[in-house]
Amino acid sequence: MSDKSSRPELADKSADIANYDTVLLGFPIWWYVAPTIINTFLESYDFSGKKIALFATSGGSGFGKTVESLKGSVLSDTQIIEGRILNGKPSESELRAWVESL
Repeated sequence: MSDKSSRPELADKSADIANYDTVLLGFPIWWYVAPTIINTFLESYDFSGKKIALFATSGGSGFGKTVESLKGSVLSDTQIIEGRILNGKPSESELRAWVESL
């Protein structure tokens, strides 16, 4: 089993997070959790007062406790919401409607 407390380094730390109120964050789900690099990303920026909408791909599991496990990597005034599992080929209009609903 992998070490869930490990924090791999980011290759690039230049994301301009300050200019966004809502951030879409995508990753593959591994055994109902996000890869630890996602925690590293969240811990590397100030997401205070922002909404983070998650999306993921998965071979079979859902989000599980992903939201709860990521909340410890941001300040308490950051809203993390479970978005969508994007397996298959959702249409552009389907994706646009989801993003606009955020």
